[in-house]
Amino acid sequence: MKALTRKVIRYFGKSLYRKMMLTFFLIVVITVSVLITDFYFRTAEDLRRQAVESSARITQQSAYALNAHLDNVRRFAWTYFRDFEFQSFVKTLGSDPDAISNYSSKFSHYVNDNPIVWSVSVEPLEGFSMRAGHGTPDMLPEEKERLTQLAVEANGKGVWVSSEIYGPNLQTEQTLTFLQAIRSISLTSPGPVIGVMMYNLSFVSLEQWFAKVEGEQSNRTYIISKTDGTVIHSLLPEERGASLLRAEELAAIRGVQEGLFYADRGSGEELVLYGNLDRTDWMLVTMIPMRQLSKPVDDFTRRTLLLGALSLVCSMLLAGVFYSRTITPLRELSKGMKAIEVGNYEVSLPVRSYDELGYITSSFNRMAKEINRLIIKVYESELLKKNAEIKMLQSQINPHFLYNTLGIIDSLSSIEGDTRVAYISRSLAKMFRYNISGEDISTLEAEIQQSRLYLSIQKIRFDQKFDYLIYVEPGLEQMPIPKLLFQPIVENSILHGVSRSSELGMVRIEVYADDDTYVQLKIWNNGAPIEPERMAWLRERLYDTGHSSRTFEDRSSIGLLNVQERIRLLYGDDCGIAWESSKAYGTAFTLTIKRTLANGGTSS
Repeated sequence: MKALTRKVIRYFGKSLYRKMMLTFFLIVVITVSVLITDFYFRTAEDLRRQAVESSARITQQSAYALNAHLDNVRRFAWTYFRDFEFQSFVKTLGSDPDAISNYSSKFSHYVNDNPIVWSVSVEPLEGFSMRAGHGTPDMLPEEKERLTQLAVEANGKGVWVSSEIYGPNLQTEQTLTFLQAIRSISLTSPGPVIGVMMYNLSFVSLEQWFAKVEGEQSNRTYIISKTDGTVIHSLLPEERGASLLRAEELAAIRGVQEGLFYADRGSGEELVLYGNLDRTDWMLVTMIPMRQLSKPVDDFTRRTLLLGALSLVCSMLLAGVFYSRTITPLRELSKGMKAIEVGNYEVSLPVRSYDELGYITSSFNRMAKEINRLIIKVYESELLKKNAEIKMLQSQINPHFLYNTLGIIDSLSSIEGDTRVAYISRSLAKMFRYNISGEDISTLEAEIQQSRLYLSIQKIRFDQKFDYLIYVEPGLEQMPIPKLLFQPIVENSILHGVSRSSELGMVRIEVYADDDTYVQLKIWNNGAPIEPERMAWLRERLYDTGHSSRTFEDRSSIGLLNVQERIRLLYGDDCGIAWESSKAYGTAFTLTIKRTLANGGTSS
């Protein structure tokens, strides 16, 4: 786990773009998370409480409206219950046509003025009955008998019961009926029950009322019994008669006018809202699933998540734009610096803006251009200095050689008929003609020829005491080489080696390819070896990087140092001079150079 964490940190730590994108992502995620958390702990609870209060208010209003309808029926029935003339009418129902017409008209007007009432019937215990309203007949005889019995048992008290009546097509419909027994009441005491008034509510109006209360939500509304919790009436016929509330729930709310509680019905938690229906044994109950109450909260949460996702996408797009305007110039600047590090001073970055980044980019371009100009200037100055040193070396070497050569010519000129004078003159002319030619780069073959002329003149000078040998690997003759590169070493081999030895002197020049890139040029002599102190002194100066500001002690040092510097300048620091010297072996200088010069020349 720690290794994975380190890899993730390393992955984002190596890129400013990744760090910026991660920062934008975290900002949006944290913001959305804080908003959602705050919503659930504050706003969501407020919305849920408002939904519960709104549902409770609707249930209360529905209970008040139903109470008003039921109380209207009860008061209307009560006015006739205590009417002596109506009691007399019920006793003699059917004997007075005018009275029948009068009361029938009054009941019909009441039904027409109250759409909640479907029909009203007056049922004497014996004799004819009278009815007004919709439907003929009202109900089945056995249902009418049952309701009459309930009214009589109420002993003059009005009661509401569930009943079944005929609909327009004589189909049975369930509704609510108010029963009021009619007693023969005298001034001294109530008399016996002489009949029953039945007020049947409109099943159509009840369905409309239930549908309006429930609306299009998944909540359900019931009229239930306070005694056993069974459903008296509901919008769905199959629910009627079912047990809705448990005994413990009924016990908890018994005697309470209105309120609410939460119940688990198996399919989820539900909010139960209840309100008593006055002067009845019923209560109005509305059950609302909690998921319905949480719907506004869930909707708000989804909107918040959607807005958070959109914010995240927009932030990533903004980060991309910011990246193209900010990170891209920085990455180009980083690449430019790496180019400077590897020596590419001609790099130039595009300026994409005129802000701080644009100013930095412009400054970098000016810096690179100035560095390149200074390097070229220093290189040219160094090259001029090397050429001047070479010319100085040539001016020091040539007069000395000329003096010795002229001495030889003077000595030989006194001998009549000696052809060596003519040979030396021709060789000397060829050497000077080669030296004064304007080109700085020649071929290996021409350089070897120059050394051969020089050694042939020295052989004439030393006579039988000196000899030389030259070997060039075939194929290297046309290899480009700086002019007079190894001539100072050949001269030193004569001056400091062969000329100081009393034995037969030998100089050997060998040129062979080390590989496809490097060429070894070896100059050996069997003369006097280099003293150890002088070898240490030469080694210190040949490999001292600060030699350019130094004063050279003698001409041989000038020759070696100039050869070393020219090789390093033209071929690189991996090339140069190596040597070994001993009394038994002699002295050998090995020049390591390349087939290709810095200016692109190659051997043919």
